[in-house]
Amino acid sequence: MVDQMSQLLLGAVAAPGEVDSWIWKEGGLQTFTVSSAYNLVRKDNEVDTSSVFSKLWRCKAVPSAVLMAWRVLENKLATKVNLSRRGVQIESLRCVLCGKEEESCSHLFFGCSFAW
Repeated sequence: MVDQMSQLLLGAVAAPGEVDSWIWKEGGLQTFTVSSAYNLVRKDNEVDTSSVFSKLWRCKAVPSAVLMAWRVLENKLATKVNLSRRGVQIESLRCVLCGKEEESCSHLFFGCSFAW
């Protein structure tokens, strides 16, 4: 998305005699808001998981377990892969439990033979 925006901006030329100005066209607004930009980015990356999350939040499990399940589904756990992506220096990305694959949410909860 960033590449597309930069290409559009580089190709834009103001017509002779016209004043150049920035206009934000998202959502029918002509003024930029952080909220409208956030909504635009979320809309591009949106996956229809609303039914899964609504069921998750309504289930009668312990709140900490519900929060953990949400973090797994959103890939928000502090796994070695996620920490590395955030700039934390990690010696090895290998799973500490089995040592076979990189330690990610999907590996820990669905693929690690030791965790199973």
